[in-house]
Amino acid sequence: MVWVLKHSGEREEFDLNKVTYALMRSGASKKLAEDIAETVKSQIYDGIATGKVYKIAFDILHKYDLSSATRFGLKLAIMRMGPSGYPFEKYVARILAEHGYTTKTNQFLSGCDVEHEIDVIAEKEGKVYMVECKYHNQFGFASGLKEAMYTYARFMDLRDAGSDFTHPWLVTNTKITEDAINYGLGKQMKLTAWGHPETENLQQLIEGEIMYPVTILRHIDDKLKNKLMDNGFITVKDIVKCRPEEIADIASISVKAARKMTQELLDILPPK
Repeated sequence: MVWVLKHSGEREEFDLNKVTYALMRSGASKKLAEDIAETVKSQIYDGIATGKVYKIAFDILHKYDLSSATRFGLKLAIMRMGPSGYPFEKYVARILAEHGYTTKTNQFLSGCDVEHEIDVIAEKEGKVYMVECKYHNQFGFASGLKEAMYTYARFMDLRDAGSDFTHPWLVTNTKITEDAINYGLGKQMKLTAWGHPETENLQQLIEGEIMYPVTILRHIDDKLKNKLMDNGFITVKDIVKCRPEEIADIASISVKAARKMTQELLDILPPK
């Protein structure tokens, strides 16, 4: 029996079916998923971190099915955007804009008693959302009731001060607890998380418009990641629409390296 270590410190028995299911959800065939899961099983050891297990699976999948590997590695790619939540806020704004919202980021508005920094203001079809982004850069976390109540309290303080907000919206790159979901339903709060709701969850919003973050690149290091994001290259679409020479100049890399990066991203994107 092999035990894996979650980020919370909790140990659980390795479940081959979980790995297989995750691979199949990414688009891998059942046969490929089962074969990869068996290979993962042969390479893990007692006490291995959950994130390491899925990293092994991702590396194997990448050799056989690039498109599925991209989807499988999406959660990890978002976590690589950190450590701060600021890039994630920009990323959420870009995703929502691609889905028809008018967005603003990092706005300061006065409530009844305190000033609030709003992560994202999103407007669409007459509704104005105060979007709170809750970001985690490690596995094993879930956004819960505290985050939901915090979001709603800020929304009400701003509403009481006369803001135009019509709805609160909590967006997180992790799972969300049942308590938070129930609270959000009661308060008519929009909740977008990893796997929630069944439609228009975070993965679907990203994949629907192919809004993969630049950190989906397998070999991008922190220095290059920060340079790209600091200069507005948040998603793969931002890179492929620019000439390699422009990217090389902004990121202080060779044109050859920029071309290689662009080609890797073109391989990820579906054909037009």
